[in-house]
Amino acid sequence: MGDLIRKISAKSKAFHVIESCTSGDHFSGAERYVELYNKEFEDFLGYNELKRELQRVRIESLTPSR
Repeated sequence: MGDLIRKISAKSKAFHVIESCTSGDHFSGAERYVELYNKEFEDFLGYNELKRELQRVRIESLTPSR
């Protein structure tokens, strides 16, 4: 049960890290965090969900606001 709580907490933190990205360095750090998450928990679905979110936020940051 403790492992599940650690996994949920790490995934939640990864989403917060991704949402806070504003520069290339931030995105690089978020990518490393997502890779570490995958290495630690071997959660294929969660890993892909985090990668999609990272891609979405990166694209949004490049889109000019109107």
